[in-house]
Amino acid sequence: MSRKSKVLVGFGALLLLWCARLVWDYFDPGSIAHRSMQIQLKLFGSAMYEYHAATGRWPASLDDLAETSLARQSHLWRQAAGTLVFLWPKDLKPDPRDNAGVLLAYDRAGLFNKLGRVWVCWGDLRTEHMRERDLRDRLRAVPAAAW
Repeated sequence: MSRKSKVLVGFGALLLLWCARLVWDYFDPGSIAHRSMQIQLKLFGSAMYEYHAATGRWPASLDDLAETSLARQSHLWRQAAGTLVFLWPKDLKPDPRDNAGVLLAYDRAGLFNKLGRVWVCWGDLRTEHMRERDLRDRLRAVPAAAW
């Protein structure tokens, strides 16, 4: 086997290992990438309820969330918010358990979210890895006036 063939085989093996790791991480909900998306969504969801508890109003923008403990919990929260889509629902109940069917936010960035599934945060602060088409259907069913 020539030197060039050995280099190509080695490169191919490395590429195969990299792809295998990517596939493994995609299907492992406990991977670092998945956990970080879930944690960010829950932090922002909790901040929405914290803002409401402090002001009696539901947040309508990121500036509202700046008044919560979010900045102390995550010093990069504004950058993380750039990858999220917030729905800013207006008709939430103060207790998160009463809002299980309401979408608060979803993560739209990153390679994992481009592969057909996105992480969403529900009103009860539960996160779910949902098919993108199911999210689109869900968003179409919610009237824009409810946001």
